[in-house]
Amino acid sequence: MKYCRKCGMLLEDTHVNCIRCGADVTKAENVSMYPIEVMETLEQESQRKKASGKLVAMIIGLVAILVGLVIFFMNGFGGSGLTMPNTGIKPETGNTQTAKSDPLPQDEAAGEAEPTDAPTPTPTPEPTATPSAREVKDSKGTYYDYLTETDEAGNVILTTVIPKELTQRDLYTDYEVYCDRYPVSVNFTASDEDNAVRFTYLSPKRLWYKVSETGKGRSDEIDMTNYMTYFKYDGDKSYLEPLIKQSYPGAKFEIVNEYDASPKTVSRIEELAKAKNKELFGDIGDYAHIGENTTYANMDYESSARVYEYEITLKDKNVLYCKYYIPSMALNLMYANSDSNDRGNLTEWYNLAILCFESGNIDDYDDYSEAFDIFVANTLPTDLFMYISESYGKEIRKGIEEGIPIDPLDKVKLAKYGNEYSAGVKLDEFDTGVLGVLRSAGDVAFSGANDTLYSTKSNKVAFLDKEAGRVFFSPEEDEYPGDEYEELKPVEADTESDDTQDKEPEEKPKESGVE
Repeated sequence: MKYCRKCGMLLEDTHVNCIRCGADVTKAENVSMYPIEVMETLEQESQRKKASGKLVAMIIGLVAILVGLVIFFMNGFGGSGLTMPNTGIKPETGNTQTAKSDPLPQDEAAGEAEPTDAPTPTPTPEPTATPSAREVKDSKGTYYDYLTETDEAGNVILTTVIPKELTQRDLYTDYEVYCDRYPVSVNFTASDEDNAVRFTYLSPKRLWYKVSETGKGRSDEIDMTNYMTYFKYDGDKSYLEPLIKQSYPGAKFEIVNEYDASPKTVSRIEELAKAKNKELFGDIGDYAHIGENTTYANMDYESSARVYEYEITLKDKNVLYCKYYIPSMALNLMYANSDSNDRGNLTEWYNLAILCFESGNIDDYDDYSEAFDIFVANTLPTDLFMYISESYGKEIRKGIEEGIPIDPLDKVKLAKYGNEYSAGVKLDEFDTGVLGVLRSAGDVAFSGANDTLYSTKSNKVAFLDKEAGRVFFSPEEDEYPGDEYEELKPVEADTESDDTQDKEPEEKPKESGVE
């Protein structure tokens, strides 16, 4: 057995990729022999010892500096009686005249002397911002941290709003996902210092499930050749429940509650699935890369945007309280290939996001439940991230068709995609629809000059201090956190345009692709 260093999941020794975050667990730096809590303790102890050594070195260095300063002042200005020389500078010529030069004749001195009654000029004070007349009042509201996450080329790929108490934050990006639609995977986690509360986000995924009637080509693994991931499909929880089993081996779990995220989200994902299904009735070629002489017949589609609340009983009888949100859609096809004499059913399915809230304490679970709803509504991939996935996915499809290897997605290529996006390229209709689904999870949208945030119905006002990375939501309309915050105006979330999240110019990369 081994553990993923990125997310702490327990894995079999035979696993190549982590089922939770997608990390390549064949690499030594991504694997630990210890659970994540033990691993962190060992690393913290090592860092503590290193820090102690650094502290001793810093103290010795400071003492040396202080001794040097004392010697300098005693032997410099005070010890040797040195004084700063007096100089006279004529503004007209800039020439310097020392205090030892001959004095000017009395009449010349009188002629050049400044008039004694001339007013002394006073410096113009710097303009100051006019303070607001509003009184700071924030006793009923809640402060959150606003984060923007970037890739290694400086491209802003994710924005999120999380409770300020969740100070342990980590972003993991995998550029080697076997998919020609979403070949980049982002895993963001935030937890408190005790790891008693944890929020997790996973970026969009496309998966396949193929069942051959002739016993050929059935697979539940990664297809390295075609960049396709096969995973058993059995409804919208098909990815979730194996994920829970893998995360908590031997535990028992049950759904204690489930509900739709919002009517708007249900409607939007239904529209998206219906539009995608309509495409499959056209000339789609070798849609799933089964073979050149494959024919496809579209059967049906389904979609879901539900929240699931689980109680997970661990081996030690402790109970873990979890909430998951997975907007998903699936398209079912029949296929037949005359070359291989193979036929069967094929499901193409999408998890547009996977968001998770875990807590081992029912009181913490209740306290952070609304904060998780805020996290769900505001943890969003940017348009730029979707464009990077689109662009790299096109390269993969071209490589499949031409039988050529694909260059890995590195910093140079990420910067190139960032520059293309900043030049004004647009996303395709499907990804535009995906972002529309994700942005509809909040009940209310609050918009300002350049930013839009989403909230539950309980909040009536929203303020953003972008420079400090701080958000303030309150159920009281008269609450106000201070002049440094920009007030965001409420609008209906479902009327918000799909491109508002990324309309701020500075979030797009500059010429070099690096901010």
